Amino acid sequence: MGRLLAQRLGRPLFDVDALIEQEYGERIPAIFARHGEDYFRTLESQILAQAAQHQDDAIIVTGGGIVVHAENRALMARHGVRVFLQVEPHISLARLQAQLTAERQQGHTPEIRPLLSGPDPLVRLQEMLSLRELWYKEAEFICPTQDKSIEQIVKEIITMLTDPHQSEAGAPLVRHVHVDAGYDAIVDWGGLERLPGYLQQLQLPSRVFIVTDSNIHDIYIPSITKNLIAAGFEPHIYILPAGEGSKSQQQLFALYDWLLELHAERREALIALGGGVVGDLVGFVAATYLRGVPLIQIPTSLLAQVDSAIGGKTGINHPRGKNLIGSFYHPRLVLADPSTLLSLPERSRTEGWAEIVKYGIILDAELFALLEANAGALRAFSPPPVALLCQIIARCIDLKVVVIEEDEREQGRRAILNYGHTFGHALENVSGYGEWLHGEAVSIGMVVAATLAQESGLFAASAVERQNHLLAALGLPIEYAGTVHAQDILAAMQLDKKVVGKRVRWILPRQIGEVISMPLPDELVERVILTFMGEK
Repeated sequence: MGRLLAQRLGRPLFDVDALIEQEYGERIPAIFARHGEDYFRTLESQILAQAAQHQDDAIIVTGGGIVVHAENRALMARHGVRVFLQVEPHISLARLQAQLTAERQQGHTPEIRPLLSGPDPLVRLQEMLSLRELWYKEAEFICPTQDKSIEQIVKEIITMLTDPHQSEAGAPLVRHVHVDAGYDAIVDWGGLERLPGYLQQLQLPSRVFIVTDSNIHDIYIPSITKNLIAAGFEPHIYILPAGEGSKSQQQLFALYDWLLELHAERREALIALGGGVVGDLVGFVAATYLRGVPLIQIPTSLLAQVDSAIGGKTGINHPRGKNLIGSFYHPRLVLADPSTLLSLPERSRTEGWAEIVKYGIILDAELFALLEANAGALRAFSPPPVALLCQIIARCIDLKVVVIEEDEREQGRRAILNYGHTFGHALENVSGYGEWLHGEAVSIGMVVAATLAQESGLFAASAVERQNHLLAALGLPIEYAGTVHAQDILAAMQLDKKVVGKRVRWILPRQIGEVISMPLPDELVERVILTFMGEK
């Protein structure tokens, strides 16, 4: 981590343990064995002091025992910014054991860490953590490392160290949604750590039921569970298989069974921790179990944070179409923590920009221009522009809330939020839910809709080009490449929720920031889609 961090930031690297071995010509276990721990700690302090005097901003990597001496803690606080890499003792031990096994397999005689040479190294690790934990927590930044790649951890540290607006992003952005009983949608960088406090404000019973997926569980559930228990909650966890396939009747009834087995009660909250699939499915469970239980949405994907977690749409897919079974059911709280985007694979994060571009096209020309001006930084995400990201997510939430407050159940204006979704949903359905991520399909759908608007004389060619250029700049697809046939898409679109009198009502842009809803001649739609998909 230290090497990669120094490389990315262009800083010199000082590894305290490596410098001790280099200067004294012995491996650390040998120093311990010959001279004892006190002698080693003295050397450690001397090397740390030398590294801290370096003229340039340096990355200094230390061992966990560096905090034992008070002068080391004072020096680090005075001369630098401390980042504590947090890891549970059993994970540390597993890593050490794997390292020893690898060395033996390579024919080497592994060196045993002196402080872990007793009969029960796990107990020893737990004791050391207990003694040092308060010192570790003096660090300016704490970075949990469990189940994260080195790349992910380095990105998080760079964000902590380099974003000048970090403190601004730390202030939660709150939008109250005036629908149903009302609820807050909160954008809070690092807010996941403050989940117990948010739940306490809602005065919910202590038992909570958290549903997440197999991609998310190992990253967040251990720390969330620990924090909730410390705050007096009793969390129960359910893990869904990751992917669109979980938005199914099978998983719906599996969740009902789980809640019934645990005798979940009407006042006890159901928490959806994950992307749009988790949010939609768990929202429908909350709406229908015992005719409605409290729902907390914690969206962890960009797409869910700006779109699917807001507005009360819940549901599952039917083999004949996406989101055909569902209900409107509003949560008690939406907590969007943009720091969760750091753990997403690039493709999963990128698809979320499609929904954000959508908001620019349908409602907000200024947002569209902001995206154009910052597309490179937003796509690269290294480091992520924290303050800008929080601003964009909060702005999208506000735009959607304004629409749903006017038209909660999609009887009128709310339909504009489906720009790009008519073709996009059909593509997802016909290709089998998985070949295309939702945001990728919506991006393609927006290209088709903009082309239809241009062919209808509504939308200027230059505006179509601006839209498509921005989508591409953010890493989204703007051309079709696949095996689906146009006639299958045309047939699937007849099941779209915007069909009125067997005619699809298209959401079409007139200019960036304004759209209308209208039917189109079948011949025009068929010609544009056939051409776009490369068919005669």
